[in-house]
Amino acid sequence: MSNNNNKSKAAIGLQETWASNLSDYILLRRQQTHSAYNATEAPINTNSDQVDKVEDSNLFTAFFVMLATHLEEGHTVLTVEEAEHEVPLQGQINNEVVTLYAWQRQLLETLAMPIFALIDAQIHLQTEDNATVDIALFALLDTLFGKGNQLWTQLALSNHEKERLSKRFNTIVSLYQLLKNTDLNFLIDLVEQHALFANVDAGVIEENSLSKINQPIIYKLTNNQNIKAAKTISIIFWLHRSWQAEFNLAKHINRTLAQEVTPLALSIPNNLNEQQVKAINVANNNAFSIITGGPGTGKTYTVAQLVIALQEAAESRDDQQENIRFSTDSASLALAAPTGKAAQRMQESLQAALDTANVAMQLQEAKTIHRLLGIGRTGRPRYDANNPLGEDIIIVDEASMLGVELANYLVSAVKPGARLILLGDANQLAAVDAGAVLADLCRIPTLQAVHAELIESRRFSSDSGIGQLAHQIHEVEVDIQKIWQLLKRDDALRFQYVNTQQEETLIDNKIINSLSNKKTIQKITQKYKPYINKIKNLLKNKIEKSVPELVKSTINSLMVTFNQFRVLSAGHNGEWGDHYINNYLTQWHLAELKLPLGQNTWFHGRPIMILQNNYELGLFNGDIGFCLQTGDERNRLEVFFESKTQGIAVNLLNEEIVATAYAMTIHKSQGSEFDHVAITFDNSHARLLSKELIYTAVTRAKKQVTIYSTKTAFEKAVQTPTERHTGLAQQF
Repeated sequence: MSNNNNKSKAAIGLQETWASNLSDYILLRRQQTHSAYNATEAPINTNSDQVDKVEDSNLFTAFFVMLATHLEEGHTVLTVEEAEHEVPLQGQINNEVVTLYAWQRQLLETLAMPIFALIDAQIHLQTEDNATVDIALFALLDTLFGKGNQLWTQLALSNHEKERLSKRFNTIVSLYQLLKNTDLNFLIDLVEQHALFANVDAGVIEENSLSKINQPIIYKLTNNQNIKAAKTISIIFWLHRSWQAEFNLAKHINRTLAQEVTPLALSIPNNLNEQQVKAINVANNNAFSIITGGPGTGKTYTVAQLVIALQEAAESRDDQQENIRFSTDSASLALAAPTGKAAQRMQESLQAALDTANVAMQLQEAKTIHRLLGIGRTGRPRYDANNPLGEDIIIVDEASMLGVELANYLVSAVKPGARLILLGDANQLAAVDAGAVLADLCRIPTLQAVHAELIESRRFSSDSGIGQLAHQIHEVEVDIQKIWQLLKRDDALRFQYVNTQQEETLIDNKIINSLSNKKTIQKITQKYKPYINKIKNLLKNKIEKSVPELVKSTINSLMVTFNQFRVLSAGHNGEWGDHYINNYLTQWHLAELKLPLGQNTWFHGRPIMILQNNYELGLFNGDIGFCLQTGDERNRLEVFFESKTQGIAVNLLNEEIVATAYAMTIHKSQGSEFDHVAITFDNSHARLLSKELIYTAVTRAKKQVTIYSTKTAFEKAVQTPTERHTGLAQQF
């Protein structure tokens, strides 16, 4: 293996260092506290001074690290289960014949996977044959155990990295020695007797228990009967903070559901379909409601009818007799979304719906959820159950982007008698943070009465290629041949094969002559020509800062042109990642405008995206702006944002919180729409690919989709559903 490869793979194995260090700290503090108490009562006894046995400490460390790994992958729980009559697999490890159940192999694999990535072995775990996976695990464990700590000396790692890998290796060894040739009941006994594991059903865990009990890992025992009548014993583990967030979220949702709201007299338009009427009634009659649907199904327009009814109700009452006041002046309506861009789009859509209905109403500014709740640098919200939000109705769009902790903060801050309405597409990407809140809530039986799903799309007709592609990707069993046929025949869809070193493109027994990657990217640049032409014009006729309305109309017009086309990539890295594409397009941009190459990161016409909220400047994650040369005497560069009348000097924007925005990741595109979308990824993005990722990218387009990929990567993506292991359903 090359040194570069070693280093990149080593980084994989060092991701959960914080968890290992924290578990060490917890164990050390327990030991110190125990020793201190013993010292005040009696002389220290060497045999009794150890608060935890070595096996107990090792078990805690192993599970703490595994749960941390799961958390970073978006999972809130780790489930270990053993089916009745399950036959364990035998293999040889370190010259010893060992029996391991599937759950034991799962745990060992989770712990050892980062180290396996460092071993130059011939056996690979990436296979569809489960038996091969099991055999590979035994072989890799045997390789690991045989070489032991000497393995690190062969790798180009620092001493600190070797020390951390050696520590992980020892954790694997200890867990293996503890669990080999046992069954799940043995693990359950160990956990039940362990001082650092708390049983959900023991009755000692409650709301805000983080400060009350000193047990960092929570567990729950369950017995399930599957379709084949085989009994399955399972044990579910959470890190305490993850359990706390899910527990509190469920508690606050149930509290909100129990609140009575007075239904409003609605005048439902005749142009709404049956699903939309149901959605309005659900939101009108419940304090908590969920409205889901794909693009163009009318989620925002549907909710607008409720907003209109609230406004009419407020106007028809005498102020002295109002129980609940609703008006934009009293800020009784809150519009929010996880990102600034999504919030802005939501406000625009809702305002357009009100204008269509001839309702003279100016909406409050839509906010990010962080801004709505007053979450600042500390990460704690200003508004909570003890200091709730004052609004009577809170509408949250793009709820699929909600992680469990942010969702918990949001629901807990809703005041008694207020309505909370979640809007979103449950088929889109889950949150970057842990959890899959919207998808989970849509599957919980007790919440079905407050969930309305909109299916009929008005953006995409039944013969729309984009709509059909989104539907095909969403199917549980994806028919890949139907997708290829659709891509081939529909004018709104195009697939461009890209070159990789690993793959030659072979379709229908014919080698496809794809363009070189350089020529392909050159073709992509031409899609930004209309934008470049406008930028050139603004270089000749500079933006006049002295006329605010002219500034606003100029930027809005520039945004419309820029949104005609956008590159959406699966990830940052590689030839088809957004970093490379943005660098290429930047050089093209500078050449087109005959600007100096590479002297400054800021230049006239540079499109940027804000990556972090900046409350001082009024900028939010996802905001798009344009760096423009102004018409003052110094020709200063300033960044102008949509709907703002003043620019921001470039020296006020830290390069670490902005990115060039010709290309962006699919995650960052959520909440946005573009006329034509180019989706880029290849085999190097394999671990990032999922059907939800491609579905999200496809549904950002209004008129056309072009996919730049390899056959292997595309087929893997549309056939790989994202599976997030969460425990929210356990709380209802």
